[in-house]
Amino acid sequence: MTKPIILDCDPGNDDALGILVAAGHKALDLKAVTTGAGHLAGDRTAQNGAIAVAVTGRKDVPVSAGAMGPLVRDRLIAGILDQASALDPERPDLEAVLLDPRHSSDLIAEMVLSGAAATVVTTGPLTNLAMALRRNPGLAERIGRIVSLGGAWGLGNKTAAAEWNVLCDPEAAAIVFGAGIPLTLLPIDVGPQAIITEGLIADAEAIGGKVGLFAAELLRSLNTTFRPGVFGPGAMPLNDPVASLVAAEPSLARTVPARVEVELAGKFTYGRTVIDFTGRSGQPNAEIAVEFDGEGIHAAFIAALKRLASRPYRTGEEV
Repeated sequence: MTKPIILDCDPGNDDALGILVAAGHKALDLKAVTTGAGHLAGDRTAQNGAIAVAVTGRKDVPVSAGAMGPLVRDRLIAGILDQASALDPERPDLEAVLLDPRHSSDLIAEMVLSGAAATVVTTGPLTNLAMALRRNPGLAERIGRIVSLGGAWGLGNKTAAAEWNVLCDPEAAAIVFGAGIPLTLLPIDVGPQAIITEGLIADAEAIGGKVGLFAAELLRSLNTTFRPGVFGPGAMPLNDPVASLVAAEPSLARTVPARVEVELAGKFTYGRTVIDFTGRSGQPNAEIAVEFDGEGIHAAFIAALKRLASRPYRTGEEV
């Protein structure tokens, strides 16, 4: 049995790796890739998503553009962009699938309400999913689980208090976290337990072909542009692919139930995810990842890439 998923993202090189993993993992059935503004402007993230899906060969997977900005706040611009290679804009050699004309929020709703997918994996701002929930009463009851990369119980990675994906659209995050949908949250605090190593890059490159070489290029670019902070990880976390891997193999993350809320009013804490493990703030509404199986994640990552590289596709069916 495979798990049908929608991957909502903002590619970015790490999101592109997440697309490859979602398309290749034996336990997942990637039904759609939806994109929005976040790490890059919305037109760029959609194009990058279309490039990543083209690499997978899965032309049956629709890729759509969605929100070009947050629900309320001004759009943020990432201070560090992974443009050393891989998904640089100056890459005419990279093919792309045609974009689906539907807005990402509409595609999410259609997929879920039709029964095509019940799991939504998110690795960017939550604007598209929040819009889908607001515009489609009853959608929340049809989503089986959200696996979301974002938030922090400790320090932020954009401001002192806030993590980037949530800070890009705190109001959207508040809508999604408050919708009553089973939620697995992968905060940045555990990211350093699954990092990009030279061994991981070598293993991806050894796969060869379009998939392996593209994945290795993405990994190298992320390592090249990584800048360690004072209290942050000492090496580049794998980040976005981990969300797809945990959706496929929940045992790769040890989780603890907790209450998570989003600060929407604080002058210095706007966008902070307030994660209460003690129960003082109310009943738990999420499973919070507190530990990753780093070796298991690396193994599952490479296994998904190998499977993708060895399985040619044609539109609508496997060959």
